[in-house]
Amino acid sequence: MIYTYDILLNWTKGERLKEFYEWNLEDDLEHIKKIPIIRISEVMMKELLTSKIKIDKSFLFKIKCKTESYFHNEIDVIDYAVIVTTLRKALALELDNEGNVMYKSNLLIDEEEEVLEIGEELVVMDIPYKVISKNSKISYLTRKEEEEKKFLIKELKKIKQNKEESKLNYLFKEFFIDDVNAFNDKLNILEKEISKDYNSFHHKLYNLLKLSTIKKK
Repeated sequence: MIYTYDILLNWTKGERLKEFYEWNLEDDLEHIKKIPIIRISEVMMKELLTSKIKIDKSFLFKIKCKTESYFHNEIDVIDYAVIVTTLRKALALELDNEGNVMYKSNLLIDEEEEVLEIGEELVVMDIPYKVISKNSKISYLTRKEEEEKKFLIKELKKIKQNKEESKLNYLFKEFFIDDVNAFNDKLNILEKEISKDYNSFHHKLYNLLKLSTIKKK
C-alpha cells in the first residue's frame, strides 16, 4: 500500500466540495498523519464527484485502519479513509462500514500535486461500486478545465455571430480533414466536439485560440 503523509483535509458532507481557497478555520479540518493512495479510473472519479456512491465492502478491508490523524497531541485511527487519484484529480474519501461515502475533501494544491505524481506510478485499481443517485449539476472538471471549456464556448459564439469564416477555417484545418465547405457545418462539428467530456482536444483548441488572440493584439 502506498501512502502520503502529513496533509490537511477539509471534510465535507454533502454534494459541494470546497476548493482550497474557500477553506477557513471554522471548517472540519483534519491534520492527517498518513493515508493510503489508490489510483482509479476517470469514470469512477467522475461518479465520485457528481454522484452519491456506495463502494463494495470487498474494498474496505484493504484500507481498514490504515489512516491516522493527529488529535489533541495523540494519534487517532480512522476506520475507512483513502485518497483516490487519477492523473488529473485527487480526492480524499471517508467511508462507513457499509461502503457509503460519508465525507469527501479536496486537497491543498501542493499536496495534490504530490499525490498526482505518485499516481503516475500506480496501476488503476478496479473497485466495485454502485451509484445511489446522480447530480448532473455538479462538475467533475478542475477549475482550469472549466475555464477553458467556457472560453471555447464563448469564442465559438463570437465566431458564429461575427461570421469569422477565415478564423473558423484555420481552427477546423488544425483538427479535421478539410472536406467540409459550409460555414455552419464546420461550426456544428466544432460545437459537437466541445460539448463532449473534457479531453486533450479542448486543451489544444484553447491554446490555439489563446495564441490567435495574442497575435491579433
